[in-house]
Amino acid sequence: MRFHFLFIFGIFFLACPDPTTDSELSPISNQQFTYHQDVNQLYYGVEVEDRYETQALSQVKVNWYATTRNNPPDTLMLYDDGTNGDIIMGDGFYGLKITNDSTTIQNRLGDDSGYVFLDYLAIYGTETVIVLDSFRIGNIIPRIVSISAPDTIVRPSDATVSLHLISAEVFDADGLQTIKMVGFTSYHVDGDSMMNNGNYLYLHDDGSNVVLYEPDFTSGDLVQGDGIYSFRIPVYGTGFSDPDFQTKPGSFLWRFLTQDQSNEYSKVIEHAILIQ
Repeated sequence: MRFHFLFIFGIFFLACPDPTTDSELSPISNQQFTYHQDVNQLYYGVEVEDRYETQALSQVKVNWYATTRNNPPDTLMLYDDGTNGDIIMGDGFYGLKITNDSTTIQNRLGDDSGYVFLDYLAIYGTETVIVLDSFRIGNIIPRIVSISAPDTIVRPSDATVSLHLISAEVFDADGLQTIKMVGFTSYHVDGDSMMNNGNYLYLHDDGSNVVLYEPDFTSGDLVQGDGIYSFRIPVYGTGFSDPDFQTKPGSFLWRFLTQDQSNEYSKVIEHAILIQ
């Protein structure tokens, strides 16, 4: 069996006894790779000619190394039958979509940035053409690591205000400096309505060094720049008669998310809380 290797920065021909033109070395084109972070899936696609040097195409595969070619590759079959991530049957474009987890591949992507490496293989009888390729991973969406919030809050029984620290730890593979905002909305389950007109309550990673409201109200955040965003929410006691200074009781769903500078959002993390 002969192997023809094509590199993205040059074309190399190995183990071939006769000279071969560039056109003969190009049955593979339009290589594609996409990391669908929102659903944790990987997509591979490539256009392949159905014949090469008089031999018919029998298989199209990809060797997947993830972030380094030092990894033993996962060898995956690509399809042109309208299944397994392929879109149109018989159009000469071979595709595969798989879940990015250990049940499918050994070389999984995690909180990785930079480049991924893979080979596209087209097998024609005794001939195998291989394109060595790499793709830069696009912006990695941020994620919320954990939420720190009570399950139950009891309102003061007089005309006082209690403060409750709410925190969310976030992570972005591109660096915490790319985090644009962290916040949550509050949905009143009993009343089927959004609190604060549906606007976000923003959390801060400022170490309480910024006065948010005069004269001296700060976020309550403990350490600046540690990736833990916080805010002390005020809970008004039942002794207040002014509607502007009352906290509604009931069951709530707090929906946390974070956004990066590329305007990509994390998955929403929900937290159920009861205010009595």
